[in-house]
Amino acid sequence: MLQFASAGLVSVAALILVNSCATYYEGPPSDHFNGDEFFLPWSDEHKSLGDVLKWMWTREPEPWPERVEITQTEPRSRVASDQLDVTFINHATVLIQTQGVNILTDPHFSERASPLSFIGPKRVKLPGVRFSDLPPIDAVLVSHNHYDHMDRASLVRLRLEHDPRIIVPLGNDVLLGDEIAAEGFDWGDAVTLSKTVTIYLEPVQHWSSRKGYDRNHALWAGYVIETPAGSVYFGGDTGYGPQFAATQSRHGAPRLALLPIGAYEPRWFMGFQHMNPEEAVRAHRDLRAGCTLGI
Repeated sequence: MLQFASAGLVSVAALILVNSCATYYEGPPSDHFNGDEFFLPWSDEHKSLGDVLKWMWTREPEPWPERVEITQTEPRSRVASDQLDVTFINHATVLIQTQGVNILTDPHFSERASPLSFIGPKRVKLPGVRFSDLPPIDAVLVSHNHYDHMDRASLVRLRLEHDPRIIVPLGNDVLLGDEIAAEGFDWGDAVTLSKTVTIYLEPVQHWSSRKGYDRNHALWAGYVIETPAGSVYFGGDTGYGPQFAATQSRHGAPRLALLPIGAYEPRWFMGFQHMNPEEAVRAHRDLRAGCTLGI
């Protein structure tokens, strides 16, 4: 079970407010950037204001618990050699340890996934690892700028207490500012973490918005982490599309795939941006993953 309730009005705001001149990235046009906004090369699907209002009016949220009790764990400080330790913490936050390198994906340790402290999706379970019990974090991978994946408070605290490299898709480095000092990269870029660990940014089927008026002004991405212990694929948030087979063609079959399965109903509205369990199995097969962990 995910730890946040339905995003409600906070996430909807990104769809219903009018786009404006927010600029996070300036660069030459490409097959996924038109000089102003990022886009998917294989699809131009988008939801209209009417679609958003229809979804809000007709949706039937499932009952959600006030609290889910868990047993927290304390991971090892370092994992050497060809071992691979992977610890699911919550939502899309996963600790990946191998080759003496510790990587954290989409870190979220706040009480809410929201720009405000009193409204928005509220945590119903504690993180599987306390922030204070994290091992030394060498790198952080952020998939996109929605509040349940790019939690500024967690990133600031990680910068202050661990000083990791914070890797983000293009534009999000500018959005986060000097306090966090993230490094922005494009799809296809390679980031060397050590002599044995390399990160690759990969396309996924999603979108971005942080402030409501900045839709797709920053890029979104998945990641392939290549190591001698095998590679790990981290999908962030994504709908099902041709990107999985393409990633497998470029990088081979991952030892482990971290695939999102959540917020997928109703299909007419959520299907493009979020996978249901059946589609996640298809993605697993497209990637030819050794095993898959649902996030």
